[in-house]
Amino acid sequence: MTHVTKRQWILGALGVLIIVVGALWYVHERNATPRFPLNTDDTIASWSFKGAYTGNETLLAQAAADTAKLTALLGKGEYDDYDLYIGIGNDAALVGDGQSSYRAYNTSIAIHPGKGLAYANLAHLMDQMGAYHTAANAYTKAVTVEPAQLEYHVERLTYLTRQFPTDTEQVRAALADADTQFGDTPAILAIEAQWLSAEKQYTEAIKVWQTVKMLSSKERQGAIDAEIARLKKKQ
Repeated sequence: MTHVTKRQWILGALGVLIIVVGALWYVHERNATPRFPLNTDDTIASWSFKGAYTGNETLLAQAAADTAKLTALLGKGEYDDYDLYIGIGNDAALVGDGQSSYRAYNTSIAIHPGKGLAYANLAHLMDQMGAYHTAANAYTKAVTVEPAQLEYHVERLTYLTRQFPTDTEQVRAALADADTQFGDTPAILAIEAQWLSAEKQYTEAIKVWQTVKMLSSKERQGAIDAEIARLKKKQ
């Protein structure tokens, strides 16, 4: 009887060991290698930066409590770990911990590589970190995996026309991607018109604004007319 009990104890211990090792391997595999690499044109001098909560002890404590809550829910099945890691990444970004935020977003990507939110959030983080080419790549990836999400196209174009306004090829490619999915859309066309105006392509900008006007409500048309008149003076 004693022999059987000892054998059962050994088998039970081995079973627990296998489960623990398996869990550790799972966590390691999720976090060991970033799924979205930094662009070789980017250099990050420091992963620490001034986040929205930096310097506010109340908000820092709030972010820490939220991170602890989200971490405790991981693997429980009540919520998708993808969303939990995005929340953890958001908290880290708010306190200026770029490394933890980057790792959390990459873990989300490893869980659901076909969802765009983690890529978009990672792009925003990289913009804050000064890794501008990586940010552009991440916005492009968000659009690639979920092309039907208008918000990702808007975020991508807003970013590119701000950070890379003279990279006409890249901006035009992003506009083409949006046009393929949505055709003439006021939100996209307005970004294009603003970009053309900033690049002093006034005639083309006016044409785009005229299309925006046709697609817009009467409430917006007055402001659009004023912008068209302003650009005509610059021709």
